[in-house]
Amino acid sequence: MSVALRGVIEGFYGRLWEPAERQRVRATIAAAGMNVYAYAPKEDRLQNVEWRRPYPKARRDELERLALAGDADGCALWIGLRPLGISYADEADARRVAEKLASYLEMGAERVVLLADDISSELDAMKAGPFTALAEAHAWLVTFALAALDLPPERLVFVPTDYHGLGSPYLETLGEELPPGVEVMWTGTDVFVRTMTTEEADTVARVIRREPLVWDNYPVNDDAQGRDLRIGPIRGRDPDLDRHVRGILANPALECEATLVPLLTWAEYLADPAAYDPDTAWSRALLQVAGSEADAEVVRVIGSALDRSCLDQGWARPTPRELAAAVRDLDRLANRRLADDLRPFLP
Repeated sequence: MSVALRGVIEGFYGRLWEPAERQRVRATIAAAGMNVYAYAPKEDRLQNVEWRRPYPKARRDELERLALAGDADGCALWIGLRPLGISYADEADARRVAEKLASYLEMGAERVVLLADDISSELDAMKAGPFTALAEAHAWLVTFALAALDLPPERLVFVPTDYHGLGSPYLETLGEELPPGVEVMWTGTDVFVRTMTTEEADTVARVIRREPLVWDNYPVNDDAQGRDLRIGPIRGRDPDLDRHVRGILANPALECEATLVPLLTWAEYLADPAAYDPDTAWSRALLQVAGSEADAEVVRVIGSALDRSCLDQGWARPTPRELAAAVRDLDRLANRRLADDLRPFLP
């Protein structure tokens, strides 16, 4: 059985993708059967540090084009907001949050994503308002936004400050106070995980009182992982995870063409976790992105030699001679964008 919500969340730190790059990734995952593209990059300042500013027309037009493309092929656009520095003592700030989310809906977003990740777990005393705990403030903000937007709770996704682990007082309060139906995202037992089990998903589900919506940080390589090539297939996710989570969104690597390889293996896993075979999925993904058997072999050798992540790929590493030959052949790849993505990782 396929995972209900399956797709990509562009949620990384680092350079913003160009519109054509984003459309390339979105169209590829849609054709592979994914049904969500969530736009929430940390370097979009109008979603983060400058969130109170509206999007200019050119940016609105770009997001509207993404939404229209999703309407056409079934890969819905979600848009995120991470209101850094919000004051819970000033209800006008909460209204600004609701107004910004309303603008996303006007652009065609199917759902809105409210993010509170990578912020202090302590409330700023000057901005805390009536709240003594961060979870209380977050639950209130979500409830306020839903009421202001007159939006069904299923159309709002929340990324909590405690977004990994198996439970905390913060998550317990969220589970009690968030409206039923609001999706809560979770990255697993840590930010990056080698494995994800149904038992772990069930444990956090009991804490947040709903099945988690997984934000999986494979193959993302931002921040301290920026020199890591992550092009191998997804592994280590239980074959029956689909029955224990609301969905899974994968955070891509910064290299938008190379990251299509692992994303296509994600598409196969999400379509049928029980039947998924990572090695055959990787072979198919390499061929699709590289374009020919010969070019796929070049990328396979480079990937096998240089791929770095927490996943246990279990590959036999190519010999230095094999790697040297593949590096020489990189210049003849038909997919020049793929070659350009791989070149910075070469020894």
